[in-house]
Amino acid sequence: MSDTEPTTYTGKTIVGLTGNIATGKSAVMRLAYDHGALTIDADKIVHELMDNDATMQAAIAVAFGSEVRREDGRINRKTLAEIVFNDPAALADLEAMVHPAVGKAVDARILASKQKIIFIEAIKLLEGNLRDICHQVWVTRCSPQRQLERLRVCRGMETEVAAVRIKGQASQEEKVAQSDVLIDTNGLMKDTEAQFEIAWARLPDPASAEPMNRLPLPDESAPVKPLTARPNSPRAGAPKATPQKSASEAPPPRLEPSDRPDDLQVRRARPSDIPSILLLIQKATDGKVKMKRAELLMALSERGYFIGQLGTEISAVLGYNIDSQVARVDEIYIHPLEMATQTGKAVLEDIEISAATHMGQIIVAFLPQDAPAVIRELFEAEHYAPMLFEEMAKGWQSAIEESQPEGTDYLVRLLRDTRAG
Repeated sequence: MSDTEPTTYTGKTIVGLTGNIATGKSAVMRLAYDHGALTIDADKIVHELMDNDATMQAAIAVAFGSEVRREDGRINRKTLAEIVFNDPAALADLEAMVHPAVGKAVDARILASKQKIIFIEAIKLLEGNLRDICHQVWVTRCSPQRQLERLRVCRGMETEVAAVRIKGQASQEEKVAQSDVLIDTNGLMKDTEAQFEIAWARLPDPASAEPMNRLPLPDESAPVKPLTARPNSPRAGAPKATPQKSASEAPPPRLEPSDRPDDLQVRRARPSDIPSILLLIQKATDGKVKMKRAELLMALSERGYFIGQLGTEISAVLGYNIDSQVARVDEIYIHPLEMATQTGKAVLEDIEISAATHMGQIIVAFLPQDAPAVIRELFEAEHYAPMLFEEMAKGWQSAIEESQPEGTDYLVRLLRDTRAG
């Protein structure tokens, strides 16, 4: 760190969020995001390092065997997890390798952000030095039965697998005992929101909060020469894009919405909207998609939905989330279809503004292959276009591979081109 660089995080309030698997951390992070905070997922940064950092990939392969590395250079996290899951010494070695690099990435994002309130989510927050930069530690908690239900419904895990994942984690009470704020997520989403609002209102004022010392940065005096990752091999069932003009031709991201009728509004879905959303989904899909109230309520606690309505009539619902600077639109329901150019367009504009505000690099829209032509035309009019998979940054490739639903094509809206060259 040079003499001209800051030594503290001044003018920012930093919150560390932790909790065991499926205890509602994602819901709390979404609420923080909706309130304008910068949200950083430390565990996702680990994924980015394993996908994109050739030096880290090489080091992990040396430490744990070449079989943990895919042909394209990325780390096979499933294979690696099988090695370290039941071997505490191996897990400690892995953490010692990745945690300094994670700290460097978190440090860079905090310094680069204009947001005054920062939320950092990390499963091992309390075990490392991330805790040292936090003004408060928040912990989510719920019953094992609730954890099991969420893993089965929201992540599609088999009951036996979910039970093993839950039992394999440290005691919730150990985290609770070290918390400044406890968010109990056993109840309805409105109960979680109420607890969040109280805790948010009590956060230290960023203008007067104690400046926290910056995270120690790793010693790079003797850098390891990066290896050259082998190119992607042809893959069956590779992500599909519609062959048209390139997404790289897209204009800069939108800064404000276009002119709209006074009675047209776009907002985040609330639990009270569930009956209207279920009805819209049924109409938009001719009854092909059947979702129960409990399933949608659970989905609302884990992710975001944007609603577009004209007057009191909801006519557009889009599922949206942003993770590791890649935003995704993976559920698209518009009825009647002629509202695509009004409420549908307005929702996409607000999604673009939100993604750009939160440092998104791209927005990926997953369109059903049998989507009506008017839906494709809507996205194309909003500058979503194909992008060759092999031309993408590795982080973008990984995001698509991990989240593309079956039977869909993807279109990309480029916001910030971070690719070298």
